[in-house]
Amino acid sequence: MHEVLINGKFLGAGLNGVHRTAAEFTAQLIGKADKGTHPQIISPRPAPPGSTFASARTRVVKGRFGRGQGWEMLTLPRVAQGRLLLNFCNLAPLLHGNSLVMIHDAQTFLFPRDYSGSQAQAYRRLLPWIGRRARRILTVSEFARQSLIRFGIGHPDKIEVVHNGTDHLLRHSPDSSLLRRFGLADESYVLVLGSTKEYKNMRTVFDALRDPLPGGQRLVIAGGPPAQAYRNKGWEPPASAVFTGFVSDAELRALYLGASVFLFPSLTEGFGLPPVEAMQCRTPVVAAAAGAMPEICGQGALLVAPQDSRAYRDATLAILDNRELADALIARGQQRAAHFTWDRAGDRLWETVSHLLPTD
Repeated sequence: MHEVLINGKFLGAGLNGVHRTAAEFTAQLIGKADKGTHPQIISPRPAPPGSTFASARTRVVKGRFGRGQGWEMLTLPRVAQGRLLLNFCNLAPLLHGNSLVMIHDAQTFLFPRDYSGSQAQAYRRLLPWIGRRARRILTVSEFARQSLIRFGIGHPDKIEVVHNGTDHLLRHSPDSSLLRRFGLADESYVLVLGSTKEYKNMRTVFDALRDPLPGGQRLVIAGGPPAQAYRNKGWEPPASAVFTGFVSDAELRALYLGASVFLFPSLTEGFGLPPVEAMQCRTPVVAAAAGAMPEICGQGALLVAPQDSRAYRDATLAILDNRELADALIARGQQRAAHFTWDRAGDRLWETVSHLLPTD
């Protein structure tokens, strides 16, 4: 029996894109592993009630170094004791060489100003060390792979691509109560996900949609901070913009389903879940021709110059004014999204992990 350990630092931590994919990859590994392999999660905290991992698969190990990076770097390698350790959240313990680490992107190298000084500095120092120590590095797109090579995080022969899945939202029934709360239930609107990080490029969307859209369609900013946070950065939102604040997965699915267009202006992404989530929900997508977006979106989205506000507006108006174009984008988006399922991601992950296990 081969025991494979999984770094469970993500369990019970704040939900973000990396933690979400870590949970998905962990569930896939547990489901795909053969009968001769026993995956076990090692976590500094119990899984939340009702979690998929609140079972015998999770072993809670507390240490003298807290539940964060100190636990990961010092307590975890002592527990792992040479066994294969899988790390899905960018970091891995330097004291444990028999490891596989998923490094999702090189954002702290590409846009260090969007991270706290200590975080950017720590990642820029740690990632190349971690990459050298790990047996294999996984990342989520060829763009991300080339970024890791460019910044010396890993040798080309050591890095493999395992795309994310994007069909997780389909497990949730849409919750339309948020639409009713903001007066959107009977209206069409253009949707974007909110963030004040520079590379998320919200300023360009604000400039693109400052003038009214046909039919009085509003710009809905889902998630992220309130309007004043953008104004504090000198970015003035359109007068009719709606800021929803935090949304659940069920509410996000309802927002995608109700949107006439989804905009994704990010200047760089290692993968970029949201545009393909929107495709899964039959929403036409306009995305920046930047980062992994051309690779991931393919023909499923209209790709525009990343910082050209006129291009975003023209693409949005083209979709709103042309039902045939909108329908064609929906169809192509559905075809593209079908490539990115968690089942397929799990198969690719297990293929990689199985090659690292001892041969009997």
